[in-house]
Amino acid sequence: MFLQTNILRFLYAGGVLTTALVAPKLLRLIGPFDKSQPRRKELYARLAQARYRLKQRGLVKEEKRSNGMYLVLTLHGEKSIEKILAREYRIPEPVRWDGKWRVLIFDIQEKRRRVRLVLRHLLMGAGFIRLQDSVWIHPYPCDEFVALVRAHLSSGVGELRSLVAEALESDRLLREHFGLLI
Repeated sequence: MFLQTNILRFLYAGGVLTTALVAPKLLRLIGPFDKSQPRRKELYARLAQARYRLKQRGLVKEEKRSNGMYLVLTLHGEKSIEKILAREYRIPEPVRWDGKWRVLIFDIQEKRRRVRLVLRHLLMGAGFIRLQDSVWIHPYPCDEFVALVRAHLSSGVGELRSLVAEALESDRLLREHFGLLI
């Protein structure tokens, strides 16, 4: 699964991957995996198996072009890697806190209950703290994260609103949690 996920990441970042690269030339891209000459056959077998499984799951497909065969992400593959990236997203921590709180407020209808649950997991994973059921807070700029979550959950501005607060009443426990005591 690790190798499959990395292939999906590469395809997502680069768009296409030639099948020639999924054979011997791929070692230039994943050199750290090529520890020794004898293990190279094992690596090739693992790459072929990962490519086969990704195609079976409908995450990638091969396209013939004038200069060779290419491995490309399908729409299902794009959605799959976006889910992985959203789960693993970490909000960058600046050198110095600007003293502002980022507050996310959401109002997701009952018929989209699953989306609400996924959103809560994404917020926890990114380091947000829950103030109330639909109110979450983080000390660092997170516009990129909010945009990623909106796209991932197909939510609009009406469902998920972002605020920047200059001050927050009784925020000592929050500052302690984030290590922001001055």
